[in-house]
Amino acid sequence: MLYSFAVWLIVKAMRRLIILLALFCAIPGPVTAGAIDDLRALVAGKKFTSAIEAGESLLKQKPQWPDVQFLTAYSYQMNRQTARATDLYQNLIRQHPELPEPRNNLAMIYLANGDYDAASKLLVEALNTHNSYATAYQNLSQIYTGIASEAYRRALSESAEPAKYTHKIELAALTQLEPPEQQNTTVTLASTEPEQSTNSILSQQIELWARAWSNKDFATYTSFYSTEHRPNFQTHSDWVEHRRQRIMRPGFIKIGVSDINVRAENNNRAIIDFKQSFDSPSYSDRVKKRLSFRRIGSQWKITDERVLSVL
Repeated sequence: MLYSFAVWLIVKAMRRLIILLALFCAIPGPVTAGAIDDLRALVAGKKFTSAIEAGESLLKQKPQWPDVQFLTAYSYQMNRQTARATDLYQNLIRQHPELPEPRNNLAMIYLANGDYDAASKLLVEALNTHNSYATAYQNLSQIYTGIASEAYRRALSESAEPAKYTHKIELAALTQLEPPEQQNTTVTLASTEPEQSTNSILSQQIELWARAWSNKDFATYTSFYSTEHRPNFQTHSDWVEHRRQRIMRPGFIKIGVSDINVRAENNNRAIIDFKQSFDSPSYSDRVKKRLSFRRIGSQWKITDERVLSVL
């Protein structure tokens, strides 16, 4: 009798031990740097299916980890599973609006779907967040060149076929996150390095703004302006509609900019003077122009636009 009771206790204890071991094995371990490195190695080796599995496993443990989200999204994108990639990129943009890489790669997905307006807008935003990303700048140039080439081809052939230039454009993807360098918030734009960075950002803004205008990429063109910009109009929407009627008229527009001079007033405001050439079938001029910019969130937006003199 005593022996049977002892056996029963041992069996019961073993069952508890088995249950505890099973529970312990079911608890995921912490996301470590080694796990991230393994995921990067899978991506570098183009083993995207394995990278997806590894990435999703890590996301269950730490869903907000930006590096894991980005590498997993990239793997889905390269594996032509763009719906999940889009969700992850959009989530990253919401959580970390300062990162340009998710916008760059998401732009590739939009372009593949024929939405070049959304792709262009994302690339402009990527440049606004970090001006040093040559990849985003080159990708935007590729889109604009493709649009212009297709428009020229159709003009020569008088074809009514829809634009199909997107399949000829190959955008470059970014494969890792590089957070912007930490900046000392006590440093003002009077110091050399921040001023040079701001000058570069705003000079690129002027060039991209002029290019969007020339290409009649109206969505990108108006995205450079603050929603408070409404010169002589009751609302910003009234001004936008007025510009739409002028810019989208039949015929080409060619805008040239030169002698760009950026003057930062403080960390959030700057004035840019430059020479502008405007050519169209019915009108041409050369003027000296001034655009006032204000930093809104992480982006620089035009708040005022005026002609200083006729050249």
